[in-house]
Amino acid sequence: MTRIAIRIARFGMAGSVAALVALPAASATRPDQPVQAWPAMAGVDTATLLEQAQDLPVSDMAVGDQPYCAADAEIHQTLQQDFNETPVPGDGHAATELWASDQMGTWTLVVPRKDDTSCIIASGIGYDTARDVDVYYQTAGLR
Repeated sequence: MTRIAIRIARFGMAGSVAALVALPAASATRPDQPVQAWPAMAGVDTATLLEQAQDLPVSDMAVGDQPYCAADAEIHQTLQQDFNETPVPGDGHAATELWASDQMGTWTLVVPRKDDTSCIIASGIGYDTARDVDVYYQTAGLR
């Protein structure tokens, strides 16, 4: 192959990889995507996790499968950097915060605690700013 053909093949390959990486994010923001939720602990519903959140140990002291609890700043940084999520304005429900990403189509329910820590009690997919925020709480089992 000539140098030009090799360069064209490399650019084509790089473009294909970029397109494949972008497809999940593009599909995550489809308005017709169903809203789905998962509690942060297998076998325990979100409402029960909400009741228990104030008494859960922070994650570095946890045993077994427990919701992720950490300093508020750590939770916020994780949601922003790893999932591109930001707080969704609104009243929340039962003292929870809804964080979500328009870009990724993900959402997370966070319970702030009095000791400047928070716990993640549920997360999901199908976030869309056109939907009423109650949809996410209902899907998580809190309304």
